[in-house]
Amino acid sequence: MYTLDPLTPQNQDKWDAILRQCSGTNAFQSLAWRDALAGAFSQLTPTYLLINQDDSVIGGLPAFVFQPIPGICLWHSMPWNLFGGIHLIKSAQINPDALITSIETTAVAKGWCEIRWTLSPNCTTTYGDFFGEKDYERTDRFTHLLKTNGDVESLWHAYNKRVRGAVRKAEKSGVTVTDTDSDEALSTFYDMYLMTVKRLGGTPKPQSLMQTLLQRKVAKLAIATYRGTIIAGLLYLLFNKTVTLWCEASVPAFLKYRPNNAIFHHIITRACHEQYEWVDFGASPSENTGLIAHKEQYRAGRTDFASYTKVISPLKRALWTKSEGALRQIYTWMQFF
Repeated sequence: MYTLDPLTPQNQDKWDAILRQCSGTNAFQSLAWRDALAGAFSQLTPTYLLINQDDSVIGGLPAFVFQPIPGICLWHSMPWNLFGGIHLIKSAQINPDALITSIETTAVAKGWCEIRWTLSPNCTTTYGDFFGEKDYERTDRFTHLLKTNGDVESLWHAYNKRVRGAVRKAEKSGVTVTDTDSDEALSTFYDMYLMTVKRLGGTPKPQSLMQTLLQRKVAKLAIATYRGTIIAGLLYLLFNKTVTLWCEASVPAFLKYRPNNAIFHHIITRACHEQYEWVDFGASPSENTGLIAHKEQYRAGRTDFASYTKVISPLKRALWTKSEGALRQIYTWMQFF
């Protein structure tokens, strides 16, 4: 039998230590990520739980309650379809039925209109059937993972030859890649990031979120410089055994010098040298075949995972669905000003 304890200031020091003992955890399950998200978004309230068995902590469940507008609350583990779910130390096993039922009971009591679990690849394999039996709607997703084996030379030769050519071109053109925690560099990168997101039609993350992640040492900013000018950058995350490529930006006029390829190779090399086992290239929309092909040129392999959703209040969920597009546009506009 197991029990659940809310994460509090009194017991939160146990969180990262336990999550580091769980397979497949990355920065999105770290305490720094929780604090950064809660600080950057007043609409997100952490509802993290420690899982206990026989008086020992054996795992954790990271999650947030998202309140985009008054009267509408959604429980997500995690927001933005990042890996949440049930994380256990390698020797532990539980039947998740009581945990799932507990979240559903709380959802009804507190008026949450939706429950969404986004499970890691390992959790999807282990627990996916339980959610299917409880009438959750499954949405299949995938990321791309590169196993480093700590061997830069082998990875270099495994790259598609076009990638090797692009990295060499960047070097010959005088592009240099470095990591930095400079506020000035972050500000320059963020301006470039906003333009990149606008060009691609996405929704930008706030600069304050990036700043906190850098300060908490769970993120690094890799920048590519050409003749003293920052022409590309990538904010990447580090936790447990995984490096996660997250927010990328570049100046289109300088893409001919292949700065993005140079940045990817720089981060992969660093991951090897610092003994990280995995580089996660991030989830891809299934229709974006160009992005998928780009990741696979580094020999990152497609890795499936899934989200499981149950609507508790169809009326409230429909109201949020109708409002979401307009609110997202307003939020995006606010980031530019």
